[in-house]
Amino acid sequence: MDHHGCNIFCTDASLRSFAGAVLLAIGMRAEDAAYTAEVIVASDLAGHESHGMRRLPEYVERTAKGLLVPAERPVIELDMGALVRLDGRLSMGHIALREITDLAIDRARAHGITGIALRRASYAGRIADYCARGARAGVVILFWFNDSGAGQVVAPNGGNVARLSTNPIGIGIPRIQEPHFVLDMSTSVVAMGRLSETWDQGLPVPTDWLTPGGAIRPIGGYKGTGLSLVAEALAGILTNSGSVSAHPTEDGQGVFCVAVDVERLRPLPEFTKEMEDMLAYVRDVPLEPGAEVVRFPGELGEASKKERLRQGVPIQSYCWEHLARLSVQFGIQLPAKL
Repeated sequence: MDHHGCNIFCTDASLRSFAGAVLLAIGMRAEDAAYTAEVIVASDLAGHESHGMRRLPEYVERTAKGLLVPAERPVIELDMGALVRLDGRLSMGHIALREITDLAIDRARAHGITGIALRRASYAGRIADYCARGARAGVVILFWFNDSGAGQVVAPNGGNVARLSTNPIGIGIPRIQEPHFVLDMSTSVVAMGRLSETWDQGLPVPTDWLTPGGAIRPIGGYKGTGLSLVAEALAGILTNSGSVSAHPTEDGQGVFCVAVDVERLRPLPEFTKEMEDMLAYVRDVPLEPGAEVVRFPGELGEASKKERLRQGVPIQSYCWEHLARLSVQFGIQLPAKL
């Protein structure tokens, strides 16, 4: 088997076991370590290696620097029923996102619509898992993210140096069955993780990714800049997380989440049926030359997952070297190669 020059393959179970053991070693609760390992490997399964196993050394490093407190969980600091703000207490981003997603589902069911603000969390990985978690519960869920003013790697449209972060946006909408409609995107032309992945693989960086000054470009020019500024306003300023400035605050993550209980507006089966009808109409379009199919958000990752569950998960050689160092550092056996 070969995947982009990669000849190291592991089972998803062996990767989860290794990741979980490392996370336990840095101080996570057993339940949280197992969940986080599952989300990390799910990213590799979906073909998004940029947020998968390659991030493990980063979590170890952030813990050592005091930017991540592995055993912590977010706590509610302001509760008005439909509107809630939580202090992430530098908890693992994957756990913080799980907590606010479940809270958003509960509060949306109680009030019809809810707004959940989160500040002082460490970074989460792939947002798609939490979008799907909401959609599975029959809730339309929307996320905006910022880096509390840190992580300035993106230039505004027309700018040559960085003033913004990649400001991801995530949206989950229920369909009749999985994969649900899940949009997980950065407001930059490329996510920082994917750029790092390209560098680590020694691949050339596409010329349209970076400005001459070395900053990442916004997606769609001024449209991406506009979306990024909305994310800063909602996830940074509204949540009291901090926003981009000449003197950014602590290196953390701010999140603003809105969730709507579909059943409050119309029966869920009616909603999902109309969703499928709409998507079927859009998909049934004459294709441009060279195109194979119209895919919707959430579908490509599901196709990758099925293939990698069958063939094994590819691990790039540089990532394997990182895992080998963690193996030595914590005395944990490396995942078995297929």
